[in-house]
Amino acid sequence: MKPDLNVIPIAHTEEIVFGHLVGEVRTAVKVANEMLRKKLVDDKTGNKTDTDWHFNELLKPEIKTNDSYRYLPGGHWKPINCSPKWKVAILIPFRDRFFHLPILLRYLIPMLKKQLLQFSFFVIEQANKNLFNRAMLMNVGFLESLKIFDYDCFVIHDVDHVPLDDRNYYGCTDMPRHFMSGVDKWKYKLLYKNFFGAVTGLTKENIRSINGFPNVYWGWGGEDDDIWKRVKDVGLNITRYEGPVYHYDVIRHHHKSAPLAKDRFELLRRSHDRLKKDGLSNIVYPIPVYELHTLYTNISVDINRIKI
Repeated sequence: MKPDLNVIPIAHTEEIVFGHLVGEVRTAVKVANEMLRKKLVDDKTGNKTDTDWHFNELLKPEIKTNDSYRYLPGGHWKPINCSPKWKVAILIPFRDRFFHLPILLRYLIPMLKKQLLQFSFFVIEQANKNLFNRAMLMNVGFLESLKIFDYDCFVIHDVDHVPLDDRNYYGCTDMPRHFMSGVDKWKYKLLYKNFFGAVTGLTKENIRSINGFPNVYWGWGGEDDDIWKRVKDVGLNITRYEGPVYHYDVIRHHHKSAPLAKDRFELLRRSHDRLKKDGLSNIVYPIPVYELHTLYTNISVDINRIKI
């Protein structure tokens, strides 16, 4: 069934997801954020402090939903009646896409519940006006999310791509994996065979083996091709299933693409040489600002260029 991609407020998605529990959930998130601020801000100086404690101390109380799930503040979900096979973190690199986010979450949350996964949503927000750096935000999301749970795998998800079929399984099998067989803007095909963007999945071990993601792509384009090359360079195989189960639609309204990364072709040419020195091994960023929302945990970070 085609999703409804019309703009909806985040409050409406909350009501769809939580039903009559929405008030209880909003109150729990408010209380958790008050506790979070006490943990992350020094009372004497007003300065941010690092998360050198177990984050999930805050993710209380658990709220049991009507569909056999436990919900924890910040968009964390655990099934009640089974032991989930996989713990999955959904990382959404983000800036100024507040129209898209409620639409995506409206469809992904029910879908992942049907798949009986333990899952969390992290919105990794670039908190400056620099050119957008999707891959560096992915590194931040990977490192920071592991402070909450020891996830088995990570699905990197563009905020404007909505899956069309609940059978598109987001568990950690057959990774590295490209989840798309086609998208509506390309007549449900892909632009080229080695495309590895929009919605991709890697295990924790996959990400560490490729030294995370390149930090050098400022602006649109290039980073997904670089990641594809990294995966191949370390001898991993990428899985992509064919057919309409793996189709996506793109939310087009309120969408302005980031400027092109002008140096992307030169950076791609030297991708192999940077594999071990550009990624998790050299990333530096200030202490992020955390905020728990009903449907996701927001991690806002002021990223800047790093010398290699």
